[in-house]
Amino acid sequence: MTSYKAKQIVIQLVLLLAFTGFFTGKTPQYVSGLSPFFSAVSQVEEGVFHKAKETRFQNELAYDNRIREKIRLVISDYNTGLDESSSVLIPDWILAESRKYGYDPLFLTALIITESSFNNWAKSNRNAHGLMQLKPATAVAIASETQLKWKGTPTLYDPKKNIALGAYYLNKMVARFGDLTLALEAYNQGPSRLSRFLRRGYLPNRYSGKVLKNYRKIRFQPI
Repeated sequence: MTSYKAKQIVIQLVLLLAFTGFFTGKTPQYVSGLSPFFSAVSQVEEGVFHKAKETRFQNELAYDNRIREKIRLVISDYNTGLDESSSVLIPDWILAESRKYGYDPLFLTALIITESSFNNWAKSNRNAHGLMQLKPATAVAIASETQLKWKGTPTLYDPKKNIALGAYYLNKMVARFGDLTLALEAYNQGPSRLSRFLRRGYLPNRYSGKVLKNYRKIRFQPI
């Protein structure tokens, strides 16, 4: 076999292994010392995967930074009542909780706008508190499920904990009703009340419509 043909075979094998790994997400494992050729291929392949992972990481980092900036821009329109340090961290808390449950962070942002207009000290006439307007009776049960330390109603005025509890509760409603619109209505009405409405053939949509309207507004708002 000529040297040229040998090089072509090596190149084809390297490309095949690299692209197979890229699309399957699996890197073949080789026994050390078995073959200098496969050892060389493995090194090249590892370099390809490292570069691909690095590129994905950079893209995710850039996306997170854009989203943080967008959330900060949105928050700047509201009076949070918080000190500067906590206000700056809110986008990070929204990103972290959104990532847990697979939400667009801007969707969770829209929910907070609908609930409290980002006023951390908001309290409704239905005894709901904080950014995501949770009632103490609901929140204490959620805190127990998530092993979050509960220190009474003041816990709901801790923005990080309030966002964590609210995101979990919404996800719980999604799991229960299997539909985002219904989950939003359950978040607002309470799951038992919504179930009674549904049994009577009534499907409320006013609240979910407000959340989704806010979401569309900020989703397409330029930075």
